[in-house]
Amino acid sequence: MNEKHNKVLVTIIRSGTGERTVTECRNLRTDIGTNWQVNHMFNSAAGISAISRIAISSRATAPVSGDTDLKGEETADGLARQLGTFSHTADQSLATLSAEWQYTGASVVTIEKAATVYGATDLGTSADTHFTITAVSPVAILNSNDTIAIDWGINV
Repeated sequence: MNEKHNKVLVTIIRSGTGERTVTECRNLRTDIGTNWQVNHMFNSAAGISAISRIAISSRATAPVSGDTDLKGEETADGLARQLGTFSHTADQSLATLSAEWQYTGASVVTIEKAATVYGATDLGTSADTHFTITAVSPVAILNSNDTIAIDWGINV
């Protein structure tokens, strides 16, 4: 748990003297809060915009936290973004987004990165929303008709 982001400061200011007393308390996310957060982040069936797709890339550059686009994202030969299957056990912090692709191209392709994404298509700009990115290690080398499956677990 990141203490910096999970604290609550309670301040009492005394009338007349202006004396301030600050108390730091810990934030406890309830089970309802966990379920709400997971569903709002990942569950497109909940009727909201969600991080519900997975994209893959053949570009070898290492992902960094400032990435706003998945460079080299695959868009053809069966490797375009997939709407993931969302799963979550109530009251648990782990959510999973799963997707599968079958490569239909004729030559070999090497999958180097993957990302959880917001939109159905790659906008190719900073307007494209990538929630998480990972380097695929070891890389996935696909021949024609090979299948790649990704099960993406995220703790919230």
